[in-house]
Amino acid sequence: MAIFKRSAKDGMIKSGKLLQSIKTSYRGEIQNLRDELEPKQIDMEAKCQALQEVLEELEGSRNRYAALYDFAPVGYVNIDGKGCIQEINLTGASLLGRERLQLIGMPMFVCIAKSDLKLFLDHLRKCKQKKEKVLTELSLVSKSGTPVQVQLLSTPHKSAGDHIVFYQTVITDITERKLYERELARLDRLNLVGEMAAGIGHEVRNPMTTVRGFLQLYKNKEAFLQYKDSFELMIDELDRANSIITEFLSLAKNKRLDLKVQNLNTILKNMFPLIQADAMVSDKNIIMQLEEVPELTLDEKEIRQLFLNLSRNGLEAMSPGGNLTVRTYTDSNVVLSVQDQGKGIDPNVIEKIGTPFFTTKDNGTGLGLAVCYSIAARHNAVINIETTSAGTTFLVRFEVPIKHL
Repeated sequence: MAIFKRSAKDGMIKSGKLLQSIKTSYRGEIQNLRDELEPKQIDMEAKCQALQEVLEELEGSRNRYAALYDFAPVGYVNIDGKGCIQEINLTGASLLGRERLQLIGMPMFVCIAKSDLKLFLDHLRKCKQKKEKVLTELSLVSKSGTPVQVQLLSTPHKSAGDHIVFYQTVITDITERKLYERELARLDRLNLVGEMAAGIGHEVRNPMTTVRGFLQLYKNKEAFLQYKDSFELMIDELDRANSIITEFLSLAKNKRLDLKVQNLNTILKNMFPLIQADAMVSDKNIIMQLEEVPELTLDEKEIRQLFLNLSRNGLEAMSPGGNLTVRTYTDSNVVLSVQDQGKGIDPNVIEKIGTPFFTTKDNGTGLGLAVCYSIAARHNAVINIETTSAGTTFLVRFEVPIKHL
């Protein structure tokens, strides 16, 4: 019994020593593993940190690209084979006057002016058939109904893995460019008329003066008394022709100016009795509101002609009892404002205003406003028009002298 107990005790001692030996061995191996894994852990953490930095840089690049895409000066839009919008940037959505989410899936032709729908469909068809870039100019109609003239540049593409055609289109707002082009064309026409006027005006006037003189001589002779009314009619027509030639000469680009530093208000005050007389004859009123403005370098005769033409046009546009308001004030320019209470100008013809020979009057020559535009141009001024059904305002904007800025 004692031997069994001793053997059991010895076995336990041996087992304990074995277990201790195994623990010691495992500790060594674990330490070795730790020593091996520690550099790898450090390396892995460094790689994770580097990967995190790369991801942050990619996120920053993506945000910068998204900002460049969304706020580019032109609209970017993807159009599918059915003509529906797949994707559009914020600039493009702004040109169409709608929210971007509303536009996704919407047919693009909904935003095209009805008059230009065929142009748009032809644009897509040519792009698909030619398999190259196609450029087209047309008008968009925003949600507010305001037309926007744009240039579409479309490139055909195929979706990955299939044969479905879609179009990557760049939309550029060319409204301002078109306005400049129309203004340049108008100025070219004015210059042409001015050159014609300078070339033939004096030559035509000389024989007319002779004819008018003989008509005045003969109308009072006893032999022609029965034709006196006819003579007076011919003289009136010659005078009318002479006035047209005078307006022609006012269009001359190289017309010599007598420029002097003077106050615009003084010229208008001197003109007031003449304009008031015109208004009283037609039972209309003149209201003058002249604020203090800087002195300008002006040709008084030309400014008088400009003001006379604008005022008489305003009076003719109104019914009896109407008020013609003449104002001067200063914003970034010295402004002469002539406002009537007529029916306004038809939007379809407003772009033609100032074109020689264009008139809406039954007996007009179409030269009065053309002369005004020429006078303004010779004074480095511009004429703006604001019109509604309640009346029209002509705004002549003169540059403010530097010393007054």
